[in-house]
Amino acid sequence: MAGITRPRTTTAPAALPLVGTAPAVLSGDGTEEEFHIPELPRLLPVAYHPKAAQIEFQSNAWVCRMLGDCFADERALLAFLRQRNGLYGSLTVPAATEERARDIADFYQFATVVDDAGADRGAVGSGHDRARAAFARIMASFGPEAAPDDDFPYSRAAGDLWRRITPGLAEPQVRRFRDSLEANLRASGAELSYRSTETVPDLDSYLSVRVDSFGFPFILLLTEYGAGVDATSLHSDPDVVALHRHAVRQMILINDVLSWRKEHALHDTMNAVRVVRAHDGLSLQQAVNRVCGLAERHELAYIETRDRIRNGPLGGREDVLTYLDALDHMIGGSQEFEYLTPRYYGDGYVWDGATSGWISLTAPIARFRAEPGSRGGSPRPGRGNH
Repeated sequence: MAGITRPRTTTAPAALPLVGTAPAVLSGDGTEEEFHIPELPRLLPVAYHPKAAQIEFQSNAWVCRMLGDCFADERALLAFLRQRNGLYGSLTVPAATEERARDIADFYQFATVVDDAGADRGAVGSGHDRARAAFARIMASFGPEAAPDDDFPYSRAAGDLWRRITPGLAEPQVRRFRDSLEANLRASGAELSYRSTETVPDLDSYLSVRVDSFGFPFILLLTEYGAGVDATSLHSDPDVVALHRHAVRQMILINDVLSWRKEHALHDTMNAVRVVRAHDGLSLQQAVNRVCGLAERHELAYIETRDRIRNGPLGGREDVLTYLDALDHMIGGSQEFEYLTPRYYGDGYVWDGATSGWISLTAPIARFRAEPGSRGGSPRPGRGNH
């Protein structure tokens, strides 16, 4: 764990739509043009893999080679690469070996391309069944007996990832890996049903679906893979169950706030901000504040539960301590990525280190600003403001 310190306390289905074919929409319901993201606690450690830059570049090359045909054109592919999705792995498994960090970076890039295709409005409505069939075809490529499907780039990439990652997993983890992927694609299909009917679920129903569509089971599995531990036996421990529950809810809720600008533009119904607005009659800012408050509560509860495990009987095991450290970095690194990626703030966004401020819903490119005013006002004081 060099450089990481523990915190104290049948017929072939049609393909998915090409990524980048949906028209960009830069306005929502027309009633609000900006919102404020408050300073969030960020109580968990953040670290970058020592080879983060090299891993990102190599992972981008893998996307071009394996998934390039999933994009509408070269412009769409390059826009995707500029989102810096290749950094997500290095932020969430900063202590992994370089090879495993690359595997994980490539997997998250793959998952993001699939997510974009599924969320694209071209994948719902008349294309709903097409998307479901494509998900099944992808799933058929995960497994030791999977037949090559090189004509379908999603399957080609899935098979490559399976062959690279599973040799480093224990047999129970391999079963969990496949189960988690099935759950993810099944939940993604459920989300398509909500989107195609423009239905907003209640918060409990949303979170129930979102745990799997967010990919939390495979995020946990890949975190273990990066840390070199098998935590399968821990998953039935009541405290670890609670730990995972708080972790996934913190990650989902933080993501929903920081990605709101993008999902608002797409009129996405699967976001906690949209959910609490629709069901509780809140303004946008009230909804953002509500979701931020829920995320903070789960982060604090996660830390309390983690410390209880660390100070209890399981805390005497080195593999458990390694796993707890890895979970901390998984959560902290995920949030760091969501501040820095142009995916949520517009193609051309460059992060200046700000973590709170006003975000425009209408500007082509947004950044955190100290004062309201969608296209004007003074920038936040901080790095680079000379």
